[in-house]
Amino acid sequence: MDQKKIIDSSSILIVDDNVRNLQVLGGFLKNEGIEAEFAIDGISAFDWLGKKKFDLILLDVMMPGIDGFEVCSKIKNNPAYQDISVIFITAKADTDSIIKGFKAGAVDYITKPFIKSELLARVKTHLNIINSKQIIIHYLKKINSSIEYARNIQDAVLNTSEVNTENLPKYFIFNRPKDILSGDFCWINKIDAQAIFAVMDCTGHGVPGALMSILGTTLLNETITQENVLLPDKILESLRKKLIRSLGQNQVIISVKDGIEGSIVNYNLESGVLLYAGTLNPIIHISDNKMNEIKADRIPIGFYEKQVNFSLKTINIKKGDIIYLFTDGYFDQFGGPDTKKIMSKRFSELLFKNHNLPLRSQKKKLIDYLKWWQKDEEQTDDILIVGIQF
Repeated sequence: MDQKKIIDSSSILIVDDNVRNLQVLGGFLKNEGIEAEFAIDGISAFDWLGKKKFDLILLDVMMPGIDGFEVCSKIKNNPAYQDISVIFITAKADTDSIIKGFKAGAVDYITKPFIKSELLARVKTHLNIINSKQIIIHYLKKINSSIEYARNIQDAVLNTSEVNTENLPKYFIFNRPKDILSGDFCWINKIDAQAIFAVMDCTGHGVPGALMSILGTTLLNETITQENVLLPDKILESLRKKLIRSLGQNQVIISVKDGIEGSIVNYNLESGVLLYAGTLNPIIHISDNKMNEIKADRIPIGFYEKQVNFSLKTINIKKGDIIYLFTDGYFDQFGGPDTKKIMSKRFSELLFKNHNLPLRSQKKKLIDYLKWWQKDEEQTDDILIVGIQF
């Protein structure tokens, strides 16, 4: 990092009611190639802040009107100025004043009379920190911009997996990525009289999860729409073979051990029969005000020591029944009174409690409960729930 460039591009404001101090400090910094502006009190300091952007403020404590502690506090409480670093330079050397200075938001505290070489070293250190922070912010903006664009691409790819939705049963989708990009995805299509819903959870979230979700969507499109594989268990088996091949998991040395888990249902619009196959994630079926959790196979889609076949389950659907497909993100969320997970039992009870409501209201209940439970806790995983009403 070029320290001279950092200094030349930095802007410093010196605030002190003693003109002699301003002259001495300003002249010293100028001899080191550091230009500065000057203010004789808090009011004139804020006048400068309204005119120019500063990286660093060297601030005296004992000044008429408002003292340096209050000036610093006002700066740190103002969103327009709070990122400016403040260093106190003062004759108040007692411990209480030093602590008060840091509590006000200062990054350093230098007592007078100061040693010139020490002052310069501290100023340059903080200018380096400020510059490094600006570089990080610059690259974070570039990364976030790229991720936002990637989200548009992911949305475009995933939107192609929700087609031919006319005459399908009514459904809602609650999708909340942990990060901007998601590793959870749903796939919805109608082929002839068969409505196919898939809810899948890829290993990881963010960028790795999104890449896996695009791969999973592509393989589902290929398997179902191109190859006309419509039975859920056969779809999962085909998806497993293609994923293992795509990720090189059939090699002697496996480079990628990631996989996919989820549920696939095929509902025949004419016969009312629903076929289900799942990997790790169950589904919930509510009929005649009774709830039934239908277990999935404990086999991931991807590399696994035992390559056994997925099982196919048949459900006779009646008018008014509802099916829920979901990933584990919702019930793995931490929060609540004791900062614990929601857990699957509480999640299924929540679904059952609200299953007679309109789908839009059910979705809102899920969102509201999650907000109440989560409070200030960070979201732990991608969340995806699909409710289908027959």
